[in-house]
Amino acid sequence: MNFSKTFVNALLFSAFFCVSGTVFHVYAQSETKSVLELNQEIESYVNVKIKELYSQGKKVTPDTRNELIQERKSLAGKYAAEAAARSGLSKTDFYYLGLLYVTAEENVKGLETMKKFLAEFPPDIKGDMIQSARSYGAILATRRKQMAEAEQFYQAWLKGEPFLKTQQPMLENILAVGFFKDGQYEQAIKYGQEAFDLLKTFEAKTPQEKRDKEQVYINLVEVLALSYKKNKASEQALSILAEARASSFTLPSANLYRKVMTFVEGSGFTEKKLMQKVESYATAEPAPDLKIIEWLGQEPVKLENLRGKIVLLDFWATWCLPCISTFPRLRDWHKKYAGNDFMIVGVTKYYGIVGGKRMTPLQELSFLGEFKEKHKLPYPIAISEPFEDTIKYGINKIPTTVLLDRNGVIRYIGIGNSVEESENLEEMIKKLLKDEPKLASSQK
Repeated sequence: MNFSKTFVNALLFSAFFCVSGTVFHVYAQSETKSVLELNQEIESYVNVKIKELYSQGKKVTPDTRNELIQERKSLAGKYAAEAAARSGLSKTDFYYLGLLYVTAEENVKGLETMKKFLAEFPPDIKGDMIQSARSYGAILATRRKQMAEAEQFYQAWLKGEPFLKTQQPMLENILAVGFFKDGQYEQAIKYGQEAFDLLKTFEAKTPQEKRDKEQVYINLVEVLALSYKKNKASEQALSILAEARASSFTLPSANLYRKVMTFVEGSGFTEKKLMQKVESYATAEPAPDLKIIEWLGQEPVKLENLRGKIVLLDFWATWCLPCISTFPRLRDWHKKYAGNDFMIVGVTKYYGIVGGKRMTPLQELSFLGEFKEKHKLPYPIAISEPFEDTIKYGINKIPTTVLLDRNGVIRYIGIGNSVEESENLEEMIKKLLKDEPKLASSQK
């Protein structure tokens, strides 16, 4: 999927990471630069500052980044105010000025400036910049709760060229959320369902494209399910949740699964209802393999070499107390089912620090061996490369368990250590153990 950089920036506004720097010195030079150059500086500001800090051997912490998100926003606001005071601004200057307002989160001025830019051209004019301005108009008008105007921008974008269909679900999701907040649930369903159905037709080919698709799915599931419930259409809401749950397995995405189950918890539905709604995974592709750099208690092996077994991947860390609380049930399942083509693999990674002390990979490997022995973990532990779980499985919370059937297809995702999650997971383990081995669809 070809998600343009400009459009994604519009969706995320100031969701950039940055590091500390001196704003005053940069701002003092702004008057000598064009509006385009000012915007380019703001766009590259984060990466430039990060490289500077790394080159000085300094560490960039999450707190530092969060502080400097505000710094970047503030600088964009100052640049926008300085640029807006200039005389003789050209047509494209208004577009780049609008981008500065967007980064500064000044929605009113951003919308006014994008409208001023578009007014400089005939309504039927084509071009990337024109289309971008229309999409910004729809987003900013929605943020201003001006839904009629947001629809006008969207319809102009829909008829304009170049038309990038992959951007459509994101824009429609924004409109759906706006209409929901405005209490217009029919309109929210109209745009949300269209985006939900369209997104299913897109094939994500890279990890980043998968994560982009995942994020839009996550947003749509909530607004669609809520809108259907508000419209007294509980069956449609249940269908959306069940389908999204199934999609969380095929992407795969623990984040999407967690979103669905969080909603389910507060909606009166149960996971068993969702499991009954979508039963078939016969056409699903096998789960992505993990890059494992070390094994404890197991010869090096790939997931594809474990086909024919039911495999439970348990993503955990030594410092995670909820993870440790699940060890008794994992030991119990190993004892009860390991002789029946069932296998547990504990998946962790090197964190570089244990108990507040820095450790080399070799030291941490030794510690993990002692930890495994201390907690009497009878199943193997796999140490994956950094970010493997996040990129390939959409995991950002542990413990997370991923259950693979004999074909390597994901059949269950569990997050946390709740009793209900444990019961549902064991029920699925028993069900899969009764199934006859089948070839994955990709191998037929």
